[in-house]
Amino acid sequence: MLIKNGQVILFENNDVVTRKKDIKIADGKIVKIADNIDEENGEKVIDARNNIVMPGLINTHAHIAMSIFRGTFEGCNLYTWLHEKVWPIEDNLTRNQIYEASRLSLLEMISTGTTCVNDQYFMPEETRKAAEEMKVRAVLTRPLMDLGSEEMLQTRIDEFESFYNSRDKENDLISYTVSPHGLYTCSDKCLEVSRKLAEKYNLPIHIHFLESIDEIEDIRKIHGLDAIDVLEKYFSNLHLILAHCVKADDKVIEGLKRLDCGIAHNPVSNLRLGCKIADVTKYLRNGINVALGTDGQGSGNNLDMLETMKIACLLQGGIHENEDRITSKEAIKMATINGAKLLKIDDRVGSIEEGKEADIIIVDIEPKLDNITKLPNNDLLSNLVYNTCGRDVLTTIVKGNILMENRKILVVNDSEIINNYKQRML
Repeated sequence: MLIKNGQVILFENNDVVTRKKDIKIADGKIVKIADNIDEENGEKVIDARNNIVMPGLINTHAHIAMSIFRGTFEGCNLYTWLHEKVWPIEDNLTRNQIYEASRLSLLEMISTGTTCVNDQYFMPEETRKAAEEMKVRAVLTRPLMDLGSEEMLQTRIDEFESFYNSRDKENDLISYTVSPHGLYTCSDKCLEVSRKLAEKYNLPIHIHFLESIDEIEDIRKIHGLDAIDVLEKYFSNLHLILAHCVKADDKVIEGLKRLDCGIAHNPVSNLRLGCKIADVTKYLRNGINVALGTDGQGSGNNLDMLETMKIACLLQGGIHENEDRITSKEAIKMATINGAKLLKIDDRVGSIEEGKEADIIIVDIEPKLDNITKLPNNDLLSNLVYNTCGRDVLTTIVKGNILMENRKILVVNDSEIINNYKQRML
């Protein structure tokens, strides 16, 4: 496969630049990047003229089966939303519902340029089945929690181990984490078990951390320590994917710097649930890796990572005024290479480089009536962040496999997925 004539986003000397380049792909990998590459007889050629070619977007925190909850329970805070709205319904969801909801969400991701998602939900076998069917890259887990119940904990351990041990070891598009749900839903025993499982299987920890003010005191009551002290007590030797991290004081910042960790920032979800705004600028300036996530559609409403980049930038401008906001270039890194680093897959994806796997999207930047905000295109990167959304993604490629081309889904029957969802879920 050959992608020609596109404005390619590259990371050079810690900078983000665009260069007009051709990209040759073979056996799922990027084998050559050059000013001009001649096509071979019979080779698939994609003309990316008037388009941006960039690394696939990496959603570092989601619950994709929660498409079921899109647009519901507006105005709730996090605790009310979880305890009174979401969890009672989740108790009655079926495997087929999880599967159909996962397929719908993965279709949404493919159509909006996400090539990899880090997901945390129950009945993960159904999400995995959907991900394998749709050939996306996914990091999956069955979250652990006990709410003080030893019986619940044992059940969750059994579910996780059954899920992990049933994996297809030949499918390197699917990887795994150990995921204690949160410090406020897990006992000390649950956290200890999580640590042992992560060590046993050599997996990262994926956990909700300091998402709301309510959990700070709950953590002290359950564990007798501040949140950062609990992390250091149980997980100091492991890689941590920390979802949210909205409530971080200087003590938390210093603790995070001592840990092997990064933050999955979910600005839309945090705003919708009234959790306030994480100080991303402060994290980045302290050398803490920050990537982006959408959370589930029940709180974030959609899985549009291009929209998420824009909102992340705007929010930091609101916090810091003109002093030290994050730039378009930083937002692009957060949605790509930073996400790959957070998920420990940056040796394979997250940037367009020779030798890396070809997770690539092509974004339409040609000014026309339904895309008129692209004119004038004075700054390609600024326009990408502030003037595009998921609907501008033309082509989505994962490991050299074209999942969508010119807005046509190739890997599955999208009408069948949508109709099945309407008939079986609504």
